[in-house]
Amino acid sequence: MEKKGNLNSSKEFLLNSAPEIISILKTIAHQKRFEILILLLEGPLTFQKLLEKTTLKKSALSNHLNDLKDKHLVDKVQHGTYEITDYGKNYVKSIENAYREDYNIKKKIKEKNQRLKLTKSFLERDR
Repeated sequence: MEKKGNLNSSKEFLLNSAPEIISILKTIAHQKRFEILILLLEGPLTFQKLLEKTTLKKSALSNHLNDLKDKHLVDKVQHGTYEITDYGKNYVKSIENAYREDYNIKKKIKEKNQRLKLTKSFLERDR
């Protein structure tokens, strides 16, 4: 019974937080912003290094960094140097974990289907 209570509490929390969560996910969902977050997982980088690694124009990089800062995913730690926040790390790692888990499940299903197909073809051959 307690699990159902936790589920209802989780559901209520997610529903009440949906606008903010969706806003954060939309920010992360942009390929270049996601790339910036991944690059910053290695440690702080200067604006110039981010320019080199992302091949963005200065104005585009600045806009992306501002979007990430507005959502508290990235901080400017000193003049021209940026780092991912713990909050940002949690989001990226959660996405990675969910994607890895999904990938592994799909891989197991594919392998199972291949084994079934092989078994079926083997059984049909023996007829």
